[in-house]
Amino acid sequence: MKALNTLLTENRLHFGSAWSLPEYRQIELYTKRKKLPFSVATPDKEEFACSLSLHAASMLLESFLVNKDAELMEELSSWQKYLALPRATTTEKMVAEIYRILRVFRISAIHRDGHIDVSEGLIRMSCTFKRCALSLNITPVGLGLIESFVYAYLDSFRQPYGESYVELQLLQYFLDIVAEVRKFADQDRVLYQFRPRGFFNRHFRLDCDNPRYEFNDGRYRFDIGPLYADPVRYPIDFFVVIKDVLHIVPVEALKDGYLPETDLAGWQVREPYRTELPPEFRQRFGRETMVIGLPMT
Repeated sequence: MKALNTLLTENRLHFGSAWSLPEYRQIELYTKRKKLPFSVATPDKEEFACSLSLHAASMLLESFLVNKDAELMEELSSWQKYLALPRATTTEKMVAEIYRILRVFRISAIHRDGHIDVSEGLIRMSCTFKRCALSLNITPVGLGLIESFVYAYLDSFRQPYGESYVELQLLQYFLDIVAEVRKFADQDRVLYQFRPRGFFNRHFRLDCDNPRYEFNDGRYRFDIGPLYADPVRYPIDFFVVIKDVLHIVPVEALKDGYLPETDLAGWQVREPYRTELPPEFRQRFGRETMVIGLPMT
């Protein structure tokens, strides 16, 4: 059984990127906690201190941010780099906060005075760095969400999804990450907070390339129907060409099925996909003519 478990772990590590597995996160419905019994095991703090994926996410993000102004950023400390990051958009503000969290992890993991402990379902990181007490208590799920955030952000630049879509997606990631943080402290003490804009289902999306819609009184009304009216259960992305430009409109952007014309521009796809999607999207929109009466096989 141990060999099988090892094989399964390796299998997921190398081939599990396309799997759809449940995501387990804790929720506390009541203020009085009741602990479950667990068998005794020694947490492996080195697993998190030496996590290649976390270090890779940190380095990839910093490399991307530094390359925007390499000459300036190379001369700055990690905290000065954070202060110098652009914050013109909500996405840029979220990226800056993720950089802060990864900065505390990186310093705690590699600095000689850094400390990482695993207990009570939390990874507890701390370090006294340049006369400042850094600390981060976060769940393992939270660390995985941070890696996911970094990948989703960096990968978004090659995807057709527009700025508004990416912002909604990353905002949901960020809100879920903050919910997994139990303690945070650095030079600025607290993380920047963002107001939720409703729930955006980042777990899965449903592509619709043939939506029916009509335009009236300055609004577009998408014909969703009562069966698919629940946006949480059916998080639909409408791929629709309006005025010869392709748009990807998430159902979360609609209110009672309506989208104001003034909001339409925010859902345009990125260049150069305004008129056609990249070839890898073709497999997501298969069409098979079904003949009534014939068996599915």
